[in-house]
Amino acid sequence: MNIQTERLENHNARFTVVLEPSQLEKAKQQSAKRLSQKYNIPGFRKGKAPYSVVLRFFGDAPILEDAIEILGNDIYKQALDESGIAPYAPGQLEDFKAEPEPTFTFLVPLQPTVDLGDYRSLRREFTAPVVDDDQVNKAMFRLQEDQALTEESSKPVEMGNRVTMELYAKVVGEEGESKEDAQDQDHDHAEGEEHDHDHEHAEGEDHDHHDHDHGHDHGLGGDEFIHEHAAVMVLRDENEEPAPGFRQAILGANVDEEREFQLTYPEDEKEYEEYAGKTANFKVKISKIETITLPPLNDDLAARVTEKEEKPLTLLELRMRTRENLEESVAQQAKNNFAGEALDAMVEGATIAFPEEMVDDQTENYLERLDQDLRRQGLTLDDYIRMSSMRREDIKASYRENAIRNLKRALVLREIRQVEQVEVDDAAINGEIDKMLVQFGEQAESLRGILDTPQMRENIKSDLMERETLDRVVAIAKGEAPALDAPVAEAETENPSTSS
Repeated sequence: MNIQTERLENHNARFTVVLEPSQLEKAKQQSAKRLSQKYNIPGFRKGKAPYSVVLRFFGDAPILEDAIEILGNDIYKQALDESGIAPYAPGQLEDFKAEPEPTFTFLVPLQPTVDLGDYRSLRREFTAPVVDDDQVNKAMFRLQEDQALTEESSKPVEMGNRVTMELYAKVVGEEGESKEDAQDQDHDHAEGEEHDHDHEHAEGEDHDHHDHDHGHDHGLGGDEFIHEHAAVMVLRDENEEPAPGFRQAILGANVDEEREFQLTYPEDEKEYEEYAGKTANFKVKISKIETITLPPLNDDLAARVTEKEEKPLTLLELRMRTRENLEESVAQQAKNNFAGEALDAMVEGATIAFPEEMVDDQTENYLERLDQDLRRQGLTLDDYIRMSSMRREDIKASYRENAIRNLKRALVLREIRQVEQVEVDDAAINGEIDKMLVQFGEQAESLRGILDTPQMRENIKSDLMERETLDRVVAIAKGEAPALDAPVAEAETENPSTSS
């Protein structure tokens, strides 16, 4: 048997295996034996018909096909062993030729490779964020809203109302052209990108009372980026909105009224940067209108907000804690953003190769998550495909660019973790479990068994490893990372800023 290995540009390998004719003949004899055991051949008991009879009865094609299967598995394993190649996924039989010599050709996707280059020389300027009084005031206003008296209204929508609505939005391009005509409609479809770490809203954090499912969360086929049956939005001047002019477009609407309108994102759009310069078609149906009466901002309000705590806070104490929570939150977000920018720069400087099969697996994962998100809304992916008249392949293709981007980030992050020898020990996992259990109070210990399982510990370890590796990325970009040959624990003690 002669085996030749060729590495291809698409990060696949090709095995060409040439056999002796006698090997193929032997396999065909085995194939004929199997066929005679499986099927009745007139005049012979099962398994007793000679080869020539089986050949006349079935013909050469099914015997050869079965013989190729018999030989293929063993030949592929032997070629893999001799080549020393680590496959990403099982290889596929690309071709077989019986003449002049039996020849098998296999295509094998290879494991990804990453060359980080001079990633340790990367430097970025980090500016610590500052929380000002205006941010604290807005956060305190949110606490007022949380304690506000709401009353359903029969009047048309006006500023200050809380509005519940069915909300759909679809990007149609800069001039209102269809998605098919619009170019460069790339936007993120991934949820939880490798360097994006969500954090819980701090008490009084400056967040908004509207809950939209955006395309970078689900995708929904690429062009429909909001699809929400019960979106809630408080109409006030400083409130964020899905597009500039949205509030004005629904003012004066009544309950059960439907409105359809187009809004264009400015070229310098920041909140929805991927849609800058694009026009979106919005469909809205108002289902509830509520008036909001805010309580006074005083000690009584602070006591209500903190009534379940051991000692309720005064307004001043609540404001001080709100500021602390905001500072912690914006600091973490700034760190996350800095880590993401630094990681992207390291990706840019790295040489990365992976097979198409990895992209396919990633896009399939996105489709599964999309299906899960839709099921929470009472739909399925198949339902959406029928409603949107899109093909599954089209939806999957819309994820491709984002899948490639996230694959590169994940591969570079994994390589950094290995090169930097980032490790997480059992003590760190135990500490994380303890933190997760704190929120359950007296029930914490009874619930420990749910979290402290081999599978959960492995998941927690994976999360901690990613977090620690991103911390190392931050330290490298700041110029604060320990030398690679220095003991990690000792180095981190000397450079506490490298820890989260």
